[in-house]
Amino acid sequence: MFYPALRTFVKFGMKWYVKDWQVRQLEHTQLDLPTIVVANHPNSFFDALVLAVHSPKDTRFLVRGDIFEKPWANWLLRNLFMIPIYKKSDDPDFEVRNAFTYDECAKCLKSSENIVLFPEGVSRNSHQLRPLMPHGFVALTERAIRMDVPVQIQAFALGYNSFDSIPKAVALTALTRIDSTDYLQDGQVDGKQLLQQVRQELEAALPLGPVQPKQEQEAANAWMKVPAQLGYYTHHWLYKIVRQQVEKKTKGTIFFDSLLFGTLLFGYPILIFLLSLILGNLIGFWTGIIFFFLMPFLSYCWVQYQPIKVAEESDELKVNQLN
Repeated sequence: MFYPALRTFVKFGMKWYVKDWQVRQLEHTQLDLPTIVVANHPNSFFDALVLAVHSPKDTRFLVRGDIFEKPWANWLLRNLFMIPIYKKSDDPDFEVRNAFTYDECAKCLKSSENIVLFPEGVSRNSHQLRPLMPHGFVALTERAIRMDVPVQIQAFALGYNSFDSIPKAVALTALTRIDSTDYLQDGQVDGKQLLQQVRQELEAALPLGPVQPKQEQEAANAWMKVPAQLGYYTHHWLYKIVRQQVEKKTKGTIFFDSLLFGTLLFGYPILIFLLSLILGNLIGFWTGIIFFFLMPFLSYCWVQYQPIKVAEESDELKVNQLN
């Protein structure tokens, strides 16, 4: 119940963050059978959000295990359909803990649930496909086959115009589903060969560099000019403050988009709601109602009217830990 509601909220919130969706070949997305969903991993947690809002069914995600250590975080993340996967640096017993994770994932697959796995392992804010780490993918595939689960592989290619600007252009391309049972040899699945096939198809589908926005998008939003200007004057000061704080927190890391989106997604509605209550009590009920609906409309027009900036990736090696 919690996950579907949050996914709907995130999908709605992305209308303020993403201006140009370039979604292709979603007809290839077939998640009716037990499926491991794989994708390149250029933009940290934001990649998982993009996949979640375009998935036709609830999907579980394998994510870094160190963020599950606190009991409240473990409860929250698992209710958000996340499952921990550990690195050697997370825990000396990472292999044992991951064995339990693979068993849990295989049981989910046997129940016709789907698992999202980013085989690059670590996100680096790169437009290029990085080396794929075979261990997790191969172990999970082999576990599923041993439990007589005819697991399918559904790959997606993700691309962005940049990793630090709004509004965004996001490319999402679904590839043809691969049946892992086609790679069985003497009762064992050849996971490495299967992963190599996934890599070849991802490389062929990925954008060559940053995503270029569609030009017709600007003409379609011409009517927003006046409300966009009002949105700028009423919101730019607030956005500048939030952005500066997020930049400070994420400097040199891969988390700028993820943290900025999350802060705006939850913080902005709360702020508008509180200001609407104050105005409603001080001036009048209808003033509060008008403010409550007008401000999001103006902010939406301001974001959607702005041109999409295209940026090459930085040469700086970014880390996957917040400051």
